[in-house]
Amino acid sequence: MECICRYPRINLNKDPSLRSVLSDPLSGAFLEDAMVVSCGHSFGGLMLRKVIETSRCTLCSAEIETRSLVPNLALRAAAAAVKQEDDRRLFHNSTIRKRRKELGDQMDPSRRPNRENGDVGDDAINRGVQYPFSVNEKVIIKGNRRTPEKFVGKEAVITSQCLNGWYLLKIIGSGENVRLQYRSLRKI
Repeated sequence: MECICRYPRINLNKDPSLRSVLSDPLSGAFLEDAMVVSCGHSFGGLMLRKVIETSRCTLCSAEIETRSLVPNLALRAAAAAVKQEDDRRLFHNSTIRKRRKELGDQMDPSRRPNRENGDVGDDAINRGVQYPFSVNEKVIIKGNRRTPEKFVGKEAVITSQCLNGWYLLKIIGSGENVRLQYRSLRKI
């Protein structure tokens, strides 16, 4: 059976996440500016700009009249709702972290682990892998020995979190996908 799909490497058995559907594939920003083009497809962010510049739909290659753009209010509302929920969750998580830190500072000094004496304590064991970046965050690839040179210094958007501190990134300029560990990345 011959594959007739345009992107044969995409796993069709895995449903895309709601965030990826409501985000611009180039910038990773939510589609709060979504527009319907004359062929019926919707775009926002950098992808919308690209469609307007080329006057051609990137999905079906149909000619697009820039005068016929219509706001996609349903997609905008959905993107705004998901973004609001993400912001609420981020705020909630940061508040919890702040409370835990304050409780740790108030802990009896005799019960606190003394790192100067080599007592690491249980918190280092229970901490696990750290994820210093979040999905849709812009980063710069600083690289290490194993990072291909063509990616070093490039801006990218985190598209998903993988295991053990690895992230899947989309390079902003070229649209390439690359998987790198958090040590190779720096926040913008």
